[in-house]
Amino acid sequence: MLFEEDSNKEQPALAPISSLPLGIYPPSAYPPPSYFESSSLPLPALIIPSQRTSEIQKLLKEVIFKEVKRKSVYPVEVGIDYSPHDVSERKYDPKKERKIVLIRLGDPLNTDDTTPLNDPVFVDPRVKALLESALDNEVSQSATAPVGKMAVRKSHISLPASPYSLMTVDQVLRRLLPTAEGSTSNDTDNQVDEIPSSFEIAGHIAHVNLRSESLPYKYLIGKAILDKNPRIRVVVNKIGNIENEFRTFPMEIIAGEGLHNDSLDELCQGKSQGETRFTVDKNAETGMQIQMKIGEEHQSLMEVQLKEHGCRFTLDFARVYWNSRLQGEHGRLVQYIVQAAKSSCMDVSDGKKNQCVVADAMAGVGPFAVPLTSANSPHFNNIPIICHANDLNPISYKYLQMNAKINRCFSYRLQTYNLDARQFIHKMNAENIQVDHFIMNLPQMAPEFLDAFRGWKFNEALDTPMIHVHCFDEKARTPEDHIRIETNTLQRCERALGCPGCLVDSKSKYKIEVRVIRDVGPRKNMLCVSFQLPREVEDVDKLNCAEELPVGNKRPRDTSNSEESDECKRSKEG
Repeated sequence: MLFEEDSNKEQPALAPISSLPLGIYPPSAYPPPSYFESSSLPLPALIIPSQRTSEIQKLLKEVIFKEVKRKSVYPVEVGIDYSPHDVSERKYDPKKERKIVLIRLGDPLNTDDTTPLNDPVFVDPRVKALLESALDNEVSQSATAPVGKMAVRKSHISLPASPYSLMTVDQVLRRLLPTAEGSTSNDTDNQVDEIPSSFEIAGHIAHVNLRSESLPYKYLIGKAILDKNPRIRVVVNKIGNIENEFRTFPMEIIAGEGLHNDSLDELCQGKSQGETRFTVDKNAETGMQIQMKIGEEHQSLMEVQLKEHGCRFTLDFARVYWNSRLQGEHGRLVQYIVQAAKSSCMDVSDGKKNQCVVADAMAGVGPFAVPLTSANSPHFNNIPIICHANDLNPISYKYLQMNAKINRCFSYRLQTYNLDARQFIHKMNAENIQVDHFIMNLPQMAPEFLDAFRGWKFNEALDTPMIHVHCFDEKARTPEDHIRIETNTLQRCERALGCPGCLVDSKSKYKIEVRVIRDVGPRKNMLCVSFQLPREVEDVDKLNCAEELPVGNKRPRDTSNSEESDECKRSKEG
């Protein structure tokens, strides 16, 4: 029996995980819509002065109740927030106060109307500080509140329950999964500390990265995401780290097309041991696991179409690197280069080149290269930008060419390569291609590829190229941390360039900027380091492209129209 009746709450509850043969809930354990609906929805709230409503909504925006076709601010209620005696005898005016509804972090299965007053949301630092400030401010006690009460104080409200069709993924999972906060369950080993309601969407695919504590519920989590997002056809979960040179990682299907629910149900219940479409493994960290790993048979399902910044992209989500959360960074850097090109491109009569040249060393399927060179881009006719785009992954290279064709990136504007990044950078210099901007978007190890610029031959008549290199580093907590992390990041780049001090000691000289791109974890940020290539690298011994390089630097074919560079030939001969 996969879910059972709870006589105290008159609602079905998931069966104990210990009763499942493999400790994994199958898709059939997902309850019917009625499980998520109740006659009322008791929620925590704050009573606040009416004139402070806008101010407090901004202050508490992350913990305020939000739901489709619902308000978050209501009038105060007689009998709950004040008495008729307060109005008649003490001259209290209910119109001077409002009730602002907060999200419920405690046990959603407990429908006791008094429970919201003890909800963990009141321990949130922002809510707690607001309550304490009202307690300290004696003047505020009599301004709007009844005699003897604080101007800002705890309350609760019961709203009509939402139908399942209007609930969000987060609301569904909070109702479904056992959480540590406010839970009445004794099964603490199988509680989840964090509701896994965030996911990335790429075309018709939703991608999650579940923690080990959520894995017993992964098929229920996938079902919730699928139900709440009609355009999603399949939900996948990351089951490993990016460990290969192509920046891809293994994934499994947890909902939607390609899952074979009937076979999975039987397997989760200890049947169909001969089933070969799933892998069953016991891991010391995650326990027993059933996985529908993505393979060749899912290739058509993994190919998605999506739009970004006016361009259309086709890609195989399982075999190339794509991160929709980098959409803002893609747009920012494209616009930065376009604006730089607009101000720097001069007439031929002035003796300077009238075009901007970009070299994308780790181009992927073209999120930078395509919008920079597409004939559909608004800058195409006025700002000539030529891009040399390279990627080591032959599958990425295939889709890069495909996306160039889809978006009308003509060959005289976009040239593509399937080379190792170092070999590609050497090729630009050996063939005297005067690059204005190098993009190196491989956060895990891009700074180490800067060693390809050692021994760079500069054109004295032109500015040195701008380098835009992405990387990961720890998250700054204080201004001192920020300075230390920035220095460490620049020193990492200096070590690869082979000229210590060339960046840290010359921040203004080489237009250095270290920018936080996005939060990738509790202690880690993604950064973009931009700087002009220091002229000191010219005196450093050039890296021999025939030498043994770190893992992820193979020597695939050069598919550009030009011949292999003389520099690399000489290196191989030597």
